[in-house]
Amino acid sequence: MRNLFILLLIIIGSNLYGQTDSIEKVAIYNRFLSKNLSQEDYTDVAARWNQMIKKLNQYPDLPVDQNGNVHYSFLNNFKNINKEKLFHRVLEYVSTNYGIYPVNLYSNLEEGKIIFGNSFNIDATTSGTFTCIVTTKDGKIRVEFINVGYQIYYFGHAEAYYWVPETTSNYNINQYYPVILKNSKEWNKNLNLFKVTNEYFKNEVDRLRDYSMNYDSNYSF
Repeated sequence: MRNLFILLLIIIGSNLYGQTDSIEKVAIYNRFLSKNLSQEDYTDVAARWNQMIKKLNQYPDLPVDQNGNVHYSFLNNFKNINKEKLFHRVLEYVSTNYGIYPVNLYSNLEEGKIIFGNSFNIDATTSGTFTCIVTTKDGKIRVEFINVGYQIYYFGHAEAYYWVPETTSNYNINQYYPVILKNSKEWNKNLNLFKVTNEYFKNEVDRLRDYSMNYDSNYSF
């Protein structure tokens, strides 16, 4: 009963649906309860984790759905801009900024829906990948990012008496958490991936909002 009470205290303050610092702590505590981690190791891991989060200032929370899959959703409101204008504005933005032609994406004006896949650079060897679903209504644009993952390039290298060729692998973001259960050497790198991903999606939504709000000004010439 005492262990259950402690577990509940850890969970308090975390989002109902989200990958958070609290959920990470629950994961390591569960491993300790299942006797897959000694008291000494649990204390050591928890201490090192808390120190790292303190240096980061905060854990880069990930929004997840009821199935535990990462699912971002942003809603922006626009006064006096109808569905059709917003729909075409989104297509303009995608074509201009992503270089994706309409034949490579799904678009349906009646549904007000646009769906496409794309990627963004994180560093020299890692790219973020995602599927974006944009839904337009009169005065509203909802942007969702799903199927979030990472594509990693591995350089060719010599190993023992043979050469390992260069490869590219794809990973779903779900494979990266709970971060605390991974090798501690990967903690900072994995959390930085979450941070960069959060910032990229937020910035993209902000840019799309600004682009959509300036609809009329583009025709005042």
